[in-house]
Amino acid sequence: MIDLQRIVSNEKNRIVQVNQVPLEGRVVNGITIMDSGSADGWAKTGELVITSSKMMPENIDDAKQLIRELVDRKISCLMVKPYTHDKAAEFPHAIIDFGDELNLPLFAIKDHVTSIQVLNSINAQLLEGRRIGKMADLDLDYLLKSNSASEKDFVFISELKGMNLFDLNIRLVKISFAQAPQPNERLSVQLDLVNQIHEFFSHAQRENRIMTYFILEATNGATVISFFNHAQTELPPNDRTRFTTLFKNVNITRFTVFEGVSGMHPAKKIHRAFSEASFGVEVAKTLGWSERPVFYRDVSLWDLVNKISKAQDSRLYPVEMDEILEDPEIYETIKEFFNQNESIKETSETLYTHPNTIRYRLTQIYKQTGLDYRHTNDKFLIYIALIKKMMKNAK
Repeated sequence: MIDLQRIVSNEKNRIVQVNQVPLEGRVVNGITIMDSGSADGWAKTGELVITSSKMMPENIDDAKQLIRELVDRKISCLMVKPYTHDKAAEFPHAIIDFGDELNLPLFAIKDHVTSIQVLNSINAQLLEGRRIGKMADLDLDYLLKSNSASEKDFVFISELKGMNLFDLNIRLVKISFAQAPQPNERLSVQLDLVNQIHEFFSHAQRENRIMTYFILEATNGATVISFFNHAQTELPPNDRTRFTTLFKNVNITRFTVFEGVSGMHPAKKIHRAFSEASFGVEVAKTLGWSERPVFYRDVSLWDLVNKISKAQDSRLYPVEMDEILEDPEIYETIKEFFNQNESIKETSETLYTHPNTIRYRLTQIYKQTGLDYRHTNDKFLIYIALIKKMMKNAK
């Protein structure tokens, strides 16, 4: 994929945009020639479409219908080569306005240029973009997995962005679908996701809130690595706003999306940031938290408990606590008790139960385990047991 804005900049002597649709955040993943007056059977998501004005329907309503079909197939833009120098071969104002209305960039190929010249030039850019993008993806994939990244590991991606990325701070966002798209829809879904992410982060970059970013695609989502300097650092809790907005902006029809957000780290700690974002997604899927992003700092205790459990059979609390959590009624009560910030009143309202019933169930824990929900240390151990139980249920 390559930014449409970059293609247009490189082709400024061959094409001219005829409408006012912004190009920021749009990507192109292919190019095709339209040789009929219909989009059926050939137009694909993310493609840049080239055609002649001869192929455009003469009737304005028919031309609008074609434009709508192209937009429905989520093409990147439409470039038209006038077949004569007459006014009749130019874009009608009604079509230009319709392109603005449907948010589709429209371009005219200049008189002294052929469609083949534009096609060959853009194809060359796409091939070069794929080659460079693959090399960057390999470097980034290594950095995400390496626990000892050095400045030399950032050289190539730094040169791509024209800045020393190793000296910057980073934050990772991992976005994952509940289920991977089917093969026949993967390209469309993935491009839709990447376009939405590009639009959000390119806007943040234009507003000088970040220095730059990368998007690493996966079969079931994507990972975003944003780089920023000290002046652009957003400290808690102010950092929640941006990533909550991103979460709300990612809207893929029929797909449930989960989002994990790492803490802020120096670039050399990119592996740690990736682990944090990945764990945030894991917790989000475990609890079905598809309505908001999960920040690692909110679930770091979960990660600690998870690591302790894997490292050794540590007994942080009485074994009877695991046994009592097998009771569905007790389990749901404890889970909701912590979800409601330990409020018995809110817990009872959520479970449609009298507050005294909630107190009775919590007291049963004390009678069977010796852990008193009213004491801070005991409450902490009850919460750890709940975390282990929830993560076990998710496996």
